[in-house]
Amino acid sequence: MKKGFFTIEGILQALIGFSALASGAVMMVFPDGRPMRMPLAMLEGSPFKDFFLPGLILFAVIGGGHAAAAVLVFRRHRLAGQAGATMGLGLMIWIFVQASMIGGGHWLQYLYFFLGTAEVVLSVLLLAGRESP
Repeated sequence: MKKGFFTIEGILQALIGFSALASGAVMMVFPDGRPMRMPLAMLEGSPFKDFFLPGLILFAVIGGGHAAAAVLVFRRHRLAGQAGATMGLGLMIWIFVQASMIGGGHWLQYLYFFLGTAEVVLSVLLLAGRESP
């Protein structure tokens, strides 16, 4: 059963990591939001003038963090559960802050918040199944 949790967690983290790396890269290369159909008007009321900095954060923190967490899970590293819980909570915070700054209600926000929640639950199950020293 624990092996299944590792597999699901690793696949989930890899998919989130890949999508964040790709989206963050597009936002940095096209900070006007054009390819993703995100008008700069979305950022009114936020501290950002364009999508470059949010793209950099998405790429480095969410994408890079999830990619690293996926590697830990696939290697069955002892810190895989903690990394997964941290990245899942990080993703949930990212979505909450995003919805607070630019508005919520897009189906992708609900999806990624759910995926972050699933990641935390899987991480807790991994941590609970760990043998104590």
